[in-house]
Amino acid sequence: MNNKKDLKNQKDNIKIDIVNLLDEIMSGKYSNIQLNHYFKTKNYLKKEKLFITNIINITIKNLIYIDYLLEKTVKNIQKRKIKQLLRISVAQLFFTEADNAGVLYEAVEVAKIINNHQSGFVNATLQSVLRNKDEIIENIPKDRKDGILYSYPQWFVNKMKVDYPEDYIDIMKSYKSRSYLSVRYNSKKLTKDRFEKILSEVKSGILFSADEVYYLSNSNIFDTEEYKNGNIIIQDASSYLAVKNLNVEKGDVVLDACAAPGGKSLAILQNFEPELLVAEDIHEHKIKILENMKKKYNFSNLKVVLNDATQIESLNMKFDKILLDVPCSGLGVLRKKPEKIYDLTGEQIKSLKKLQKKIFDSAYNSLKENGIILYSTCTFSINENTNNLEYFLEKYRDLVIEEVVIPENVDIRKDQWGGVYITHKNIYNDGFYIAKLRKKQL
Repeated sequence: MNNKKDLKNQKDNIKIDIVNLLDEIMSGKYSNIQLNHYFKTKNYLKKEKLFITNIINITIKNLIYIDYLLEKTVKNIQKRKIKQLLRISVAQLFFTEADNAGVLYEAVEVAKIINNHQSGFVNATLQSVLRNKDEIIENIPKDRKDGILYSYPQWFVNKMKVDYPEDYIDIMKSYKSRSYLSVRYNSKKLTKDRFEKILSEVKSGILFSADEVYYLSNSNIFDTEEYKNGNIIIQDASSYLAVKNLNVEKGDVVLDACAAPGGKSLAILQNFEPELLVAEDIHEHKIKILENMKKKYNFSNLKVVLNDATQIESLNMKFDKILLDVPCSGLGVLRKKPEKIYDLTGEQIKSLKKLQKKIFDSAYNSLKENGIILYSTCTFSINENTNNLEYFLEKYRDLVIEEVVIPENVDIRKDQWGGVYITHKNIYNDGFYIAKLRKKQL
């Protein structure tokens, strides 16, 4: 009897943790950071971690749809955490295979712990949503239907219709799908065969690979010594392909202009032999992350600098290669950071575009003749990518586009200027844009 009671208490506690997690994320904290914090500070079983991650992601990715159902069911939800509980429960009812009766029972039990006076309200609300869902969805105004069904702000849907009129629905659907763990092996320390043998030993299936980056069926790799000592690194294939296209050569002086948290700098140093890599970032707390990376790997050719990327000239250096993975709207990583879309506005994208131009201008002024700028973003926004590339080429007539090389198994779309989109059709890779520009020697 005690075992049953303990099991129920554990389930209730996990559900309360999920409520608190969602509340923190809705207050502005990043989902991936908060999940990692909870997993480090609480003794969850592996299956509990998977359950928590799944429910949080499903709820956030379908938030506009869920809130619309709730808004059409009740006029006002006064208690904030009760609202989070209702959101989570609606997500389970319509986006998982959970038993409806079980979801309602658990929601009421958790409501009793959060606020006992609200348990009846929670039960009645969920019962009503179940009864009326089809009618509510059927009566969504036509001009709002896409935004509500796929949980995107209406301004974004309107923009997508303009930018991608033929496949905007497929793009929106794609970035609501799940994300996958991806890791890169250090090819100077591990062979491909050795790396794949490690995966086999820990029973981690290979879902997809592009060059040295592999997408895995589970996180068992984290328990290996090779991961702990830094020979296996978390990285997405899209960002790694940006690094590879920089084509760093032995003796190059290289700048990673927006370097933190350091994944691309690490890939440069592990795969190439620059004379010097300057890793620059504007945030002091991120500089500490870069310094820790330098210390961990004992890189003598890495210089970490606190600096604004719009002021690269202040470094008083000229570079052979400059990696500009600029701040952007982050639409290409919505699978991993689904909450990002709800805070983003069209005005913010315009502001980001201006910032991206300033960073590029500063980089251009610090680039040697015959040097290369690799411009990249983790977004599919045409404003931040193709339109910016057109601006760069018109402003700086001595810049020429060079080919971006991408593995054949990665789906891409080239724009009219030679920039490359890693598209939504890649169900594993992040959405990414890469353009490679060389300054002609006069």
